[in-house]
Amino acid sequence: MANAPKLLVVTDLDGTLLDHHTYAFDAARPALARLQRHGIPVVLNTSKTAAELAPLRAELENPHPFVVENGAAVLWPEGHFPLHQSGPVGAMMGHRMQPFGATRQEILEVLAQVRTETGLALQGFADWDVATLVAHTGLDKTSAAQALARCFSEPLLWRGSDTELALLERAVRRHGLRLLKGGRFVHVIGQSDKGQALDWLRQAYASLWGENPTVIALGDGDNDVAMLERADHPVVVRSPVNPPPPLSAASRPRATLTEACGPEGWNQAVHRLLDHYQLA
Repeated sequence: MANAPKLLVVTDLDGTLLDHHTYAFDAARPALARLQRHGIPVVLNTSKTAAELAPLRAELENPHPFVVENGAAVLWPEGHFPLHQSGPVGAMMGHRMQPFGATRQEILEVLAQVRTETGLALQGFADWDVATLVAHTGLDKTSAAQALARCFSEPLLWRGSDTELALLERAVRRHGLRLLKGGRFVHVIGQSDKGQALDWLRQAYASLWGENPTVIALGDGDNDVAMLERADHPVVVRSPVNPPPPLSAASRPRATLTEACGPEGWNQAVHRLLDHYQLA
């Protein structure tokens, strides 16, 4: 298709590109290979840490920018984007980094106050060792250690009532933080989200390519809503354990819900959109 737009894929991982139970992505390999043939970047936009993403990006053979800890920071290879787009940046694990959110230390200090203010029994990653996280998630020890290496967020294991969750949300908001429900945990983060990171990526790729990208975003959880609603093609990937996240009335007409769950649904949706743009 001669006039096909420049496409950019931005995707959640757990429950979306990765199977909710096994963390495998085998079912998505055909669509991933097709994207690679056409030079379409796949940007991982996840609650995972940079340490967690290093081996996964290698397994995926993914050299593109990526977003960590629910939109808290974008990381990209040195020289990938024009310098004028970078702005004030830091560095992490050999990549350039644009942070958006609060630091983890700031978040933990707030949570200590919130425990006192509310009386809620909050358990999070900072309270656990590797063996405890393995027991809660089924991750192997190496992956669990990488998941504990957080810089911008604190996941909490939530077992309270909806009323208590509302109490927690109000308490962290008073301290300038936000609460996001993920596939397994409730994440306490700063004033950042996956949608803000997508906006930054859209501008960065527009500067790199000389035209605005058409963004395909895929996700399965409430913490993906901000990303999905900013996409040209929002794809809600069906979850085996949770209902589809609620999208705004304005974005629902653009959105699709996959028939299959996880990476199988991801694969089907990407193939369908590439067919739409006649990219064989």
